[in-house]
Amino acid sequence: MNVSLRHLRAFVAVAKTESFTAAAGILHLTQPSLTKAIRELEEELGLSLFERTTRKVLLTPYGMAFLPSAQQLLNKLDLALKNLQEQANGLRGTIRVAAGAAISTTLLPIVISTFARRYPNITIHLFNDTSGGVMRRVGAGEVDLGIGSYTGSSAAHDVAARYLLSARLGVLFPPGYPVDDAPLAENDLKKIPLLRDEGDTSIMSVLHQGSPNLWAAHNYQLVVTDLISQFAMVKAGVGACILSALAASHPMSDELVYKLIDSTRLRRELYLFSRKNAVPSAALSLFIDVIYEVLPSVYFREGVTIESGLKSEVFI
Repeated sequence: MNVSLRHLRAFVAVAKTESFTAAAGILHLTQPSLTKAIRELEEELGLSLFERTTRKVLLTPYGMAFLPSAQQLLNKLDLALKNLQEQANGLRGTIRVAAGAAISTTLLPIVISTFARRYPNITIHLFNDTSGGVMRRVGAGEVDLGIGSYTGSSAAHDVAARYLLSARLGVLFPPGYPVDDAPLAENDLKKIPLLRDEGDTSIMSVLHQGSPNLWAAHNYQLVVTDLISQFAMVKAGVGACILSALAASHPMSDELVYKLIDSTRLRRELYLFSRKNAVPSAALSLFIDVIYEVLPSVYFREGVTIESGLKSEVFI
């Protein structure tokens, strides 16, 4: 059956106005064109939908039975088209984001609250992972955006990156630990009871490259992989912890002493990761815009550096 959208719109307009002339005006058609559309519809259905009188055009019983269905079809189509336009404009949709705990607990709460106020119909799915896991998720297409550090992951060839910020490494000390005003040298790390992180985190990646002998010379071997657990262990006096200045900006560390390591080599750089050659949705583009907009206003400890003007540069 060859019934088109043009036929349905013509039928509903005539049914509502009870006039070919008025319906033609609403649809911006000539009356002969509208009359032809109705005739084609009736021929296709094999039914008369209208009774023509000298004053009005009235629906036949078949027309009255068909009108609710025709209106419902048009309403559904109009809604679908509206939703599609909203998605294209970034006003509706879903964004999947993977990020490490440091970003998820410092920057992203402010970004997401700002974004949600502006675009309440866009759903955000946030996944926490290590930097290595973030890159794997992006490379596999599991998420639209990743935020983390480059760790040499095998997924790197599938991933493009935009620079976000850098954060020097330092040590978060437990309450009462004797900390003087002297610079904290790399060699001093061997004397501090440090909690370890797991292998594919950005911190471990930086330490393996910048201070490869640290753990070999270190006798304290408690491994704690979760940022909140690390804070809790440090507060309980279990040990100190090497963290980036980004992670140390979390409110849970406010009452603890944090001291930067006196080495600019020991720093993590954070990027926005996306799959190479993937065209971002309008919703994702708006989300990235909010990240760069909000970033300068977020509180970070000393050691976090934000460089402007690199939003569009691609690395890796």
